[in-house]
Amino acid sequence: MSVIRPLFSACAFAFATLAQAADIALQPLAEGLTAPIHLEETPDGTGRLLVVQQDGVVKVLTRDGQLQSEPFLDIRDRLLPLEKGFDERGLLGFAVHPDFRRNGRVYVSYSAPLRASAPQGWNYTRRISEFTAHPGDRTRIDAKSERVLLEVDWPSRKHNGGGLAFGPDGHLYIGLGDGGVSHGVGPKVLWEAFDVIEDALAWDNLAQDTHSLFGKILRLDVNRGFPGYATPADNPLSGSRGRPEIWAWGFRNPYRIAFDRDASGDFYVTAIAETLWEAAYRVQGPGNFGWPLREATHCVDRLHPRQPPAECPDHDETGAPIRMPVVEYPNMQASHPDTKLGIAGVGTAITGVRRYRGEAIQSLAGKLVFSDWSANFKQPSGQIFVATPRDGGSGLWPYEPLLKVDSRIVGLAEDLSGELYVLTNDTFGPYGTTGRVFRAVPAK
Repeated sequence: MSVIRPLFSACAFAFATLAQAADIALQPLAEGLTAPIHLEETPDGTGRLLVVQQDGVVKVLTRDGQLQSEPFLDIRDRLLPLEKGFDERGLLGFAVHPDFRRNGRVYVSYSAPLRASAPQGWNYTRRISEFTAHPGDRTRIDAKSERVLLEVDWPSRKHNGGGLAFGPDGHLYIGLGDGGVSHGVGPKVLWEAFDVIEDALAWDNLAQDTHSLFGKILRLDVNRGFPGYATPADNPLSGSRGRPEIWAWGFRNPYRIAFDRDASGDFYVTAIAETLWEAAYRVQGPGNFGWPLREATHCVDRLHPRQPPAECPDHDETGAPIRMPVVEYPNMQASHPDTKLGIAGVGTAITGVRRYRGEAIQSLAGKLVFSDWSANFKQPSGQIFVATPRDGGSGLWPYEPLLKVDSRIVGLAEDLSGELYVLTNDTFGPYGTTGRVFRAVPAK
């Protein structure tokens, strides 16, 4: 059921407005959702907003604010069973083809049951698939039309990544995590981030292995190479250098990819921390983004994660520079008494990033908006921040808090005009009906 209400005041929804100068409020659009991780407007002039739920359902929010009962796409029967608890698996990424009006194609990244050919005891098989709308009907996708482009057997339930987006070059960009085996192979988490065993740490290095797809941003040409895909000729690796699908590497968990709407072709990637530092990267071209050599700008000692070394190389073993983030902040683990950094944690996990190019909120024009899942792990307390770019030089971008909400923020999104949306969920994972969609609007 869709609920459209007048604009809430900050107090009405128990928001704590931390930066009144930003002149921003959140207008509720829909509720009763299940872990909405993404939202995208169809490029066909209808004004439809597709709300992507982690449980495998994509719903339609119409131009007049109605949440339709019939789903746009339902792949729940393709997913592995999800838990009613903290679960990072499910429908993890969704992208509409830029030429959807003509071809009716969409792309999804999801956690399927482990295929028969996978290594025994692994967790699931990741699929990147194409689906097509019913012939002559762009209002819904034919679930039987699935064309599997890529399958990657996943060893653990962790570090999934999930970002999926089309760039201005027309190519599909795919975020894949490093496999998460530092937490153990199989259905359960055997070791938490601060007590991993030494034998498991070698798996972290898959993010640096350019012959592995783990811990990478892939770039595919889905318009050629049928029934599979083609790799663009200007992708950086091939042959002895690495897999030709790879565009960028050195990522632990690239949960979201968001292209800037300007003409640069730059995109931003959320980098959820393993230990202490959440980050967002500006990707301006191929390269090495550091994990597990670094976490954000900081050095890493996986066996002593709360006391990282002060110095470490800023180049990888090939001599290539490690690309640094534009935003970083310490998470709640920085406040742990055994962490000896002398700083307080800010949040728990970075879940969204967007360069604001809309017109509704002039105070945000050109700035980088990013979200944190929850200030407190147990208590829903999502946060939104805004960073001011330093386009003329290097270094981290200064940021300030913008809003705090009484829910967990699982994603940021934007429509075709660049206006911003906030996606929330009260529960820990893909269950229940506490999910909501909000539009960012001027406060007055």
